[in-house]
Amino acid sequence: MSKKLLMLFSTLFMKKFFQIPIIMVVLTTLTFTAFANFQLDYIEAEGIIYPEKGTSLNQMRRMAIMDAYRYLAEEVNNLYVTSNSTVKNMRELDDKVNTKVEATLHGAKIISVNRERDGSVHAKVRLPLSGGSQSIAAAVLNENIIIEDFPKPKFTNIYSETHYTGLIIDCKGLNISQAVAPSIKSVDGLEVYAYKNLGYQTVVDKGMVEYSSSTNSTRAGSSPLIVKAIKISNNCDVVISNEDANKILAANDLAKFLNNCLVVLMR
Repeated sequence: MSKKLLMLFSTLFMKKFFQIPIIMVVLTTLTFTAFANFQLDYIEAEGIIYPEKGTSLNQMRRMAIMDAYRYLAEEVNNLYVTSNSTVKNMRELDDKVNTKVEATLHGAKIISVNRERDGSVHAKVRLPLSGGSQSIAAAVLNENIIIEDFPKPKFTNIYSETHYTGLIIDCKGLNISQAVAPSIKSVDGLEVYAYKNLGYQTVVDKGMVEYSSSTNSTRAGSSPLIVKAIKISNNCDVVISNEDANKILAANDLAKFLNNCLVVLMR
């Protein structure tokens, strides 16, 4: 954790709890969890503090919250934006992105602070991945992207008469990493679905994909087109067959499910 980030969280914490002075204490055990939930479209972290004799409940609450914020920042930094960049990379290379990410982290919501039966205190904080100006997507994506049309299918008569409600790609067993803006490509390298086809506001509002463990996702609707991924390229880009790429583009010509980000990646 950089000094800059530590200062950020200290400032945030003092603003939220200014009426209670911070007292550094020694705690017996500290644990945490942090994860990105692309199905429910948020990133969440939890700080857990176990008590030591002489440690007050207020001190434990403060420390659990501060640790949750730190772990949230670490999880955000490790998140892929695209297949060739993480949030951390982008922050190091672009001061504007760094400033926006810090502001977004500053706005993370405290979801709960609870004391458990064993005396430990659990604090959870959360950030939206998309869905508005205070999301991770809004902070890291290029606002000035030039939007390109989706590629045209080579054979428009294939599957073009079926009105699919969305797209599900089965990536199970392929070790896909979650990303803010992944792409879907054919074996020949044709980008079927990418950030450049959607633009900043669409992806910020809707999120590009949902990651799910089953085909029961409501995002892809009641009649989705389901295809199987061949492999994962560069951690998070999905590679499909040329035939499936053509199926998807032909179906999208009619239903526009790609335009509306109705895409689910099973993992």
